[in-house]
Amino acid sequence: FMCTIQHHSLFEKSRCDTSLGFLTQRFAEMLRRSADGVLDLNLVAQELNAPKRRVYDVTNVLEGIQLIKKKSKNFVEWL
Repeated sequence: FMCTIQHHSLFEKSRCDTSLGFLTQRFAEMLRRSADGVLDLNLVAQELNAPKRRVYDVTNVLEGIQLIKKKSKNFVEWL
């Protein structure tokens, strides 16, 4: 299913905003924008307004299919 941009109050989140597919799309956009292909997962969680656990769900899948790898504790890099 496809997520569309929706306007919500400050505290309201739709299911779409927190779906793994949507977070993965936004994560990939952040990777493409990064100058060196490296992301700080703390900053990712903050920018995506998502719990770090959800960010780890995304990175675990991408690491499993060998698109990224862990560089250090809180950093991943594009392969």
